[in-house]
Amino acid sequence: MGDKNGTVVPSDHIKRIMENKGNHLSDEELKIEGHNMVLLRTACTKMANEDLSIYTINIAQILNVKKMENGCESPVRDKKDWIKSIIDDPSNLQLQKWIFAWLYVRSNYKKLVCNLKQPDNSFEERFMDQYGLQYDEEQIKQMKKNSKTCVQLLYNIRAQSWRDHMLVELKKKLNVALSVTTPRQLRGNEANYRREPNTFYIGNVYDGITTWKEVRIVNVNY
Repeated sequence: MGDKNGTVVPSDHIKRIMENKGNHLSDEELKIEGHNMVLLRTACTKMANEDLSIYTINIAQILNVKKMENGCESPVRDKKDWIKSIIDDPSNLQLQKWIFAWLYVRSNYKKLVCNLKQPDNSFEERFMDQYGLQYDEEQIKQMKKNSKTCVQLLYNIRAQSWRDHMLVELKKKLNVALSVTTPRQLRGNEANYRREPNTFYIGNVYDGITTWKEVRIVNVNY
């Protein structure tokens, strides 16, 4: 079995990551490199969470999504607040607002505003700039077309986790499922069924059976 995570011989793991550039480093220098990598990953994760929190607050304000607190409307400050707002008002409109914010806008930035970058690209630029980091241009050139860098991948993992947490809570507390994938119940056996970019699906779950219906984001009013 290989030591893929570098838990047995960390210095060998760092050398593999750095390829030939780490051969001249001593074990102590490799430990420092490894320590810096851990710190940067932690900082990147923290910054990604902060970015998603800001997006949650801003898009909730734009869509006028609020939660009830002591009988009064309060602004949504995080993903828990957003789930509470839907529990307070589980209408189709509120579900469509969530779909618009988390299944449509996040993947259609450039369609909505042509001069906007995708969230992972924008985040990567800010993170690299804040910590004074630069990629090895030769290594970047060797990457396959449309592949993601490590910073972009980490950001996208955090964003997916953020969204999926809310999806799980909606299903658990309201018996509601949301999806971008066309359920077989609607597409039948058609193998090449094509979903329109602005089309999503809401399912009501009863006794383990989900009944789906189609929703288009053009129906969202705010």
